[in-house]
Amino acid sequence: MLEVQDLSVRYKGRSKPAVSSLSFIVEKGEFVLLAGSSASGKSTVMQVACGFIPHMIPAEVSGTVRLNGRTYDDPAAIAGIACMVQQDPETQFCTETVEEEVAFGPENFRYPTERIRSSVDNALASVKADHLKGRKLSTLSGGEKQKVAIASMLALNPRLLILDEPTASLDPRSVGQVVRAVESMKKRSDITVVIVEHRVGDFVDLVDRLIEMENGVKTRDTCKGESEFAIARDSAMTLPTYPHPTRLGGAPAISIQGLSLEIGGWQILDDINLEITESSIVALMGENGSGKTTLLRHLTGLQKVQKGEVIICGHRLSSENGANPWTLGRDVGLVFQNPNHQLFEDTVEEEILFAPRNFQTALQKACAAVTSFEEMERLKRFVHPHCLSFGQKRRVNILSAYSHEPRVLLLDEPFAGQDQGNVDRMVSVVNDIHNHGKTLVIVTHDITFARQFCTDAAVLHEGRVVASGPTESIPEAVWRSLGREDRR
Repeated sequence: MLEVQDLSVRYKGRSKPAVSSLSFIVEKGEFVLLAGSSASGKSTVMQVACGFIPHMIPAEVSGTVRLNGRTYDDPAAIAGIACMVQQDPETQFCTETVEEEVAFGPENFRYPTERIRSSVDNALASVKADHLKGRKLSTLSGGEKQKVAIASMLALNPRLLILDEPTASLDPRSVGQVVRAVESMKKRSDITVVIVEHRVGDFVDLVDRLIEMENGVKTRDTCKGESEFAIARDSAMTLPTYPHPTRLGGAPAISIQGLSLEIGGWQILDDINLEITESSIVALMGENGSGKTTLLRHLTGLQKVQKGEVIICGHRLSSENGANPWTLGRDVGLVFQNPNHQLFEDTVEEEILFAPRNFQTALQKACAAVTSFEEMERLKRFVHPHCLSFGQKRRVNILSAYSHEPRVLLLDEPFAGQDQGNVDRMVSVVNDIHNHGKTLVIVTHDITFARQFCTDAAVLHEGRVVASGPTESIPEAVWRSLGREDRR
């Protein structure tokens, strides 16, 4: 179904190739897991297979890629055979509503009306997203958008389906739904699936084969039943461990009273009452669509208070008394769920130095952060941020959001799109920020991380706080409701 022969890819402006002399074959009907750390070249290979590179993403490409025994020069022709769900679902959205998005592909292929309707219904049902019908894409959470993106590809009934980190932004229960949807495809003989992941634990028991990459080259290719496959599986199932920071204590940094928000008849937040003390690390948890990101937007002034009151770092926000985001921004830093939403400078260096230059603070430390990024990523500071991998972009986000040393740092799913090595490095950075007396609120679906590393937790369900306080005080039933601890 897919043959990659001696493939090399080098992005413009890069001295080193992203992929080097790579060769492998995926047979028809196979389920393959393409694994590797962040920026190892996994997504690049699949983007070449789908024709995105070099037809839409400039790069120097050599070697051969065949689909079903043929080479293609037209990405539109490939779309009838191979479909790819990308890491960032918003980059592939073309319409405004859920049903329009899932119907977009079948409409372009001129399916009959009734077939389009059934394709939309079946695709949404397969990822347990029936309830999203009628919703605007702009109102969905990151996880809900991921489900819609997967459904939009399934609606085309592709022969090769590529899922690029399909569970990165999903809560554990939604992860289970996607895994079951992928598992259901194994009953079909007409579809081949390649799953691109660096955290393989969710899918390793479903696939027939594991291909691993590092620094653009293939490092392992093993099939189920082989000893190397078993070793890789055991390694994937091993839970990480995190340090448990000391509770520093202090006065309230954030106080939320009676916060509610309704948009278009949807109750997004419902009477939120929450207090967060200075120098704490709070895990903000809950299923996709429970209101976590919306709550963070209130704390930064990006969402105007409709009802209730928020006091953060001395700023009082209410329906009568607001604050500009650029005023709050001196005291409150935010890392968005989607890394592309806050990258706007032409180089990594300018991105990291933007806030300290504007607020005239901590410029020397910010310059040191730029140097640290160069050393860690082995990239130059003048690289354009949008040329980075998904994980690298997120690490730039964290550095830029904290480079002016705000009193409170809000991180919306910072570990999505990160391999465990990078997660460990980021945790070290977060721990250092906490040791300097800063307050952190981290949206996460990782229960192990929350229980081991965070001093406190707040759990949302359907816009309401169902539990909050020190992590050790959260009832076991609440942790169980969030999902299994061995899945992110």
